[in-house]
Parts: sequence; C-alpha cells; structure tokens
Amino acid sequence: MLDPIRHLRLATALVGVFLAAGIWLEAMIGLRAAGWVDDDVRRQFLRLGHAHGALLGVLNIALAVVMERIGTPEGWARWIRRAALVGAALVGLGFFVGGLWHGRADPGPAVLVVPAGAMMLLASCVAVAIARSDR
Repeated sequence: MLDPIRHLRLATALVGVFLAAGIWLEAMIGLRAAGWVDDDVRRQFLRLGHAHGALLGVLNIALAVVMERIGTPEGWARWIRRAALVGAALVGLGFFVGGLWHGRADPGPAVLVVPAGAMMLLASCVAVAIARSDR
C-alpha cells in the first residue's frame, strides 16, 4: 500500500536520484570526459532525463501535499500516487536511458516510455482536480 508518507518519501528519493544524476552529468561535462561532451544526443537526453525526473519528483511532492490538504478519497489517492510516481520515473528514466544507448542521431528505444509516463502524470493531475473530497 502506498500511503501519503511513503509517497512523500519516494517522491523525495526520486528528486534526490535525478539531482545526483544531474550533478554527475555536469561533472562529466566540466571534466570534458570523452563520450559525454562530444556526443550531442547523449548530452541532450541525459539533461532532459535529469531535469524532468527531478522536476516531476517535485510535482509528486506537491500532489501528495495537495491530496492530503483537500481530502482526496483514499480509493482515488492510492491509484493517483502510484500513477504519479511511476509516470515521473518513466519520463526521467526514458530520457536518461534513451540518451545512454542511442543511434547516430536519434535517442534509444527507451525514450518510447516517455509519452506513457507523461500521460500517467497528466491523468494524476486531472484526477486530483476532479475527485470529490472526503471533507
């Protein structure tokens, strides 16, 4: 069961993981590490993964707080929490992994999970907005 506290902890961990990935990426760029600086597709998609993953982790924190504040029914909240966390992870990891293993000019096939993750997040936001309150 994914309760509100666990949702907050996992969302905060998601932010931490993707911020750490961003710090690592900037270090590789700063050190001019071969393979990171000279590969435009890799650099672009790793940045997209880091930025989206961290930002969508923050969105999860906001959703958790809002659902508690407005009293989203637990039946809805359980599914919203799962969809929002999985969606954020799919978007961030899809970009990140798509940048690690890619073709000459296109991202790798892992980027195909990004739209699914984005739709899960969109559905989560809409569900929070339309769910009737317990209060």
